[in-house]
Formats: sequence, structure tokens, C-alpha cells
Amino acid sequence: MLIVGNSTQIIVLIGTKAQLVKMAPVIQELLRQNLNFKFVLTGQHAVTMDDLIESFELREPDDFIINPREADTRLKLILWFFRALLEARKKDYFSPSSIVLVHGDTLSTLLGAIIGRLRGCKVAHIEAGLRSFKLFHPFPEEITRKLVSRLAHYFFCPDDWSANNLKHKKHVYNTRVNTVLDSYRFALQNHHEQGTEQRKYAVVSIHRFENINKNERFNFIMEEVARASERIDIKFVLHPVTKNKINASPWREKLEQLPGITLTSRMTYIEFTHLLLNARFLISDGGSNQEEASIMGIPCLLMREATERQDGLQANIVLSRYRPEIIRQFINDHCDAEWGTRTLPELYPSRSIVNTVSQIEPR
Repeated sequence: MLIVGNSTQIIVLIGTKAQLVKMAPVIQELLRQNLNFKFVLTGQHAVTMDDLIESFELREPDDFIINPREADTRLKLILWFFRALLEARKKDYFSPSSIVLVHGDTLSTLLGAIIGRLRGCKVAHIEAGLRSFKLFHPFPEEITRKLVSRLAHYFFCPDDWSANNLKHKKHVYNTRVNTVLDSYRFALQNHHEQGTEQRKYAVVSIHRFENINKNERFNFIMEEVARASERIDIKFVLHPVTKNKINASPWREKLEQLPGITLTSRMTYIEFTHLLLNARFLISDGGSNQEEASIMGIPCLLMREATERQDGLQANIVLSRYRPEIIRQFINDHCDAEWGTRTLPELYPSRSIVNTVSQIEPR
């Protein structure tokens, strides 16, 4: 193997499905350049991780901080974090000759940044610089990003706006687009058409704590989804936490009785991309879905009060702010309207990140 920065080893630390989707092309590039790295999962998410590794043609993880489990409640997430923090301190590959790549705004991101600092590693934050400028919205993502920004040494920002938010930092790199562009490009190149559904439909994907754990908010969203199903068929993709919430509420029976709603399990990224390509629109609360929809061009209703991302806000992304009039106008506008995929820019952010990281010297 080639060795990065003389004796430097890269540690790619990933905890969630969304992180793996966006970091998969970075891992692919590390493999392509035959660089020395460890692929480590924190164990924060368990469901669909194996499927993603297979679909992106990655090698098996080199290690798990702890055995994978689905931390799908706040209590489980907190307990997982402190257990993982203790276990990570025992891993000998975190050393002053290592560079830890952390991604995004999850507790796994914070975990990697803390351990990296404690063990004398360099820490590189990918998808850095995003801000809502509201400390508790989204929570805890905004706090996580601020903390990681204090701990990291290198910052890879997806656009001018996010890079400008870190202009006071050293070692800020602007990749000009999110790594999800590389993931989307891979999905398009590796999808095998299995027939296109003729009936028009929309896709719903909801999973954020502020939408699931607040009953009033959850009931409002479910009511709006049910209302939308009177206009267009809905394919409701269930994250584990969403499935558990629906199963524990009267909404399971209600949704199953609505002919316009199909409940479906979470799927691989390539399968989900194909589902979106044939949909009329997407309703989601996910930041990654916002970025994907912006690149694709699919109309997307973001079920949030605010977003730390700028992607698509002046184009195909509509922020609902939980206002019924905005939600219903969006659905009216897009139930019968078709959209076309966008031409992808000739940008390769994952390659740019790896090329830069490979030149970083250890302490």
C-alpha cells in the first residue's frame, strides 16, 4: 500500500446510514488511489449498513467501536455515545500518526472529533461550515457542528456559503459541491432498470427527533400526509424510528386503511434514488434528502422550521415551516407536474478531498 504523509494512516469514521451514503465515494477514492486507511463504524446505526456497503462496492469495515445497534431513541443515543467514547479510547489505531475523517453533524461526528483530539490525531471535518444560526434548531445538529468546528484541524466545505462561515479558520477547503453528487452519479451508473411504475406517486421520508418525538408535531405531519394521499399515491419510506413511532400510535391502523398510502421499509441508496427519479415530488425532513433533491431537480417539501443548508432553497426546495398553506400549495403545484433531471456538474468532491488529505503530514 501507498502510505499517506510518510507514516500517516487515515481513519474514516462513520456512524449513520446518511454518513455512509456521503462518505462511500470518499472510501471508493481511497481504494482507487490505494491509500492506507481504516474503515471504522461506530455502531450508532445497524439497519441497512451492510446493504449500503455492498451496493457501493466497498470493502468490509476494519473495525467497530462497539457492536452495531440501532440507537433510535434519545436515551439509547446518549447511552451509546458514552459507551462508544469509552471503547474508542482503547483503540490503538487512534494515534498521533493518524488523520480522522469525520462527517456531518451526528454524535458519531462529535465522537470522532473528541477521540481524535484526545489521542493526538489530526481531525478533518467533511461537510463543514453548515449553520442554521439557531442553537437549538436543528437540535442537536447545530450544537454538534459548532463543537466539531472547535475540535477539527481541517475543514472541507461543500460550497462558498459554508466556507465563508469558517473564514476565521485555517485549512478551509471548498469542494464546491457536496460529496452526495458523487454518490448520486454512482447510483445512476449502477442502477439496473426493473420497470417503471406507471401510476404517479410521491415519496415521504420523515425521521427527525423534533418531528417524531413531539406528538402534536407528529400528528400534524401524519394528517398532512394523509390529506396529500387523497390527491396522489404516497410511498412512505419508514426509518426504524418512524416505524416504531407509527406502530406505537393509532396511525398504523389509520395509514393502512388509506388506499393512497403504501408503507415501505427503508431501502438501499440506489433503490431509493430510483424511487425518487420516478416520483412527482418528495416530502422529507432530512438534510441529506434536501441535498440529493437539489442535485436531482425533484421538487422537495422540507418538513422543517429551518435548515442549515442552502441547497435548492431558491429553486426546487420549499421549506414548509409547518404551515398548512405552504404544504398544501406545494402539493397542488406538483401533483400533476413532471420534472426533468438536471445535468450534473463536472465536479468530483470526493477526489478533491482525498487528494488534499493525502498531502497532510502527521504531527
